[in-house]
Amino acid sequence: MNRLTRPAVALAALALAVSACGSAASPSPTSPPATQAPATQGPATEAPVETPAPSIDTTPVTITVWDYYGEATPVKPALDGFQVAYPWITVKYEALDWDSMNEKFAVGVSAGAAPDVATLDMTWIPTLASNGVLEDLSALSGGMLNGAPIAEQYEPGGNEAMQYEGAYVTMLFDFDVYALYYRADQLESKGIAIPKTWDDLRAAAKALAEDTNNDGKPDRYLYQVWPDTFHWAQFLFQNDGSILTADKTAAAFNSPEGVAALEFYKSLIDDGSGIYWGPDQGDQMAAFKDDTIGMFQNGPYVMGLLKSGAPEMAGKWKVALAPYSKQPGSYLGGTGLGIPVAAAHKQAAWLFIQYMLRPEQQVGVFTYAGAAPATTAALESPELTKADPYFGGDAPFGVFLEAMKTATHFPYVKAWSEIQTPTIDDAVAAALLGQSSAQDALDSAAEETNSLLEK
Repeated sequence: MNRLTRPAVALAALALAVSACGSAASPSPTSPPATQAPATQGPATEAPVETPAPSIDTTPVTITVWDYYGEATPVKPALDGFQVAYPWITVKYEALDWDSMNEKFAVGVSAGAAPDVATLDMTWIPTLASNGVLEDLSALSGGMLNGAPIAEQYEPGGNEAMQYEGAYVTMLFDFDVYALYYRADQLESKGIAIPKTWDDLRAAAKALAEDTNNDGKPDRYLYQVWPDTFHWAQFLFQNDGSILTADKTAAAFNSPEGVAALEFYKSLIDDGSGIYWGPDQGDQMAAFKDDTIGMFQNGPYVMGLLKSGAPEMAGKWKVALAPYSKQPGSYLGGTGLGIPVAAAHKQAAWLFIQYMLRPEQQVGVFTYAGAAPATTAALESPELTKADPYFGGDAPFGVFLEAMKTATHFPYVKAWSEIQTPTIDDAVAAALLGQSSAQDALDSAAEETNSLLEK
């Protein structure tokens, strides 16, 4: 998930906590499934105790779980059901915020104070995996998740994002890809077609924007332009560009495809139809509500943010696939469930991860956190495929599921954190603000990236 907006999700999603998710437990990954009881719903409902398979070690054990979701977490409400289903496993739950987890996890692993399971931002996985911090889940699971092959339970993009050097190093818990949010009421009233290409997007943005104070500059229904790697990367991928070379030894984002992508992104500001939305810009919810923003591209969690922060705008917003140049594309992020290599109780930790990835718990990612569950079974559940009155009777989660099929995760290299922030972030911002040409900004960032890759 976009690092800039993770704290906002927790606040916005409180209003979405309508029910807890299931109580059925997971079978052992290395033995025949335990007898399954019917799934039940709700945090107060106790799951029936399963009869464990003979090969499962039922020696009493305590596992430590670190969770960065905050108050809107889908993890904590599932703990009672897990305890009933696996009575020999006690969970020591520790709540952290996004920033604390980012700082504490790697330090904890190296200091011998690692948890057994942690929620991890998918943008951290490249650095953690390449530094050997994460357990090989392929070996631990035998390639199976809840009695079925892992590969069958995720879209191809998700499967690829969870792997490093051919091994699973995390299990995707929620996912983040970008789609186009647009003011459907305004497009309809002005006769503007939903944009499908970059040319369409630029034309639609210009037709949508309004100058309400007659100063010659549009100030209403603008396209929101974020100056960061997340948002620019989608245009890079849509233009058939890539961040690094195929062998991951050098920068590739300063290619003609990358420069054209950044120039197009800047054109939305240059023609007055877009608004630069830097970290000091203010509350974006206020900009939604006062009609400053009329289009933007972001992840599925913003649906929850809109519902809770602007309920009076029901029916005005809709979601469509992102317009593209040469091919559909988005960055792929979200939250993974990981086991550090230093974990003390890896088999019990894997049982916990499996439990959290059952459809009943996965739906809780939506009902509690307002985010998109990662498994296809959850995304195809009635809770997520039903018509949503807020979005004009559409079922918008299907849009994000489709976008996930062509999404690309960030490169798995040790230096990725520094490459992303500040290297590429600063280059994108400099170009958008007119402080440097797109070519010069990306060339400078590419030089720094190459130096980081050589370390």
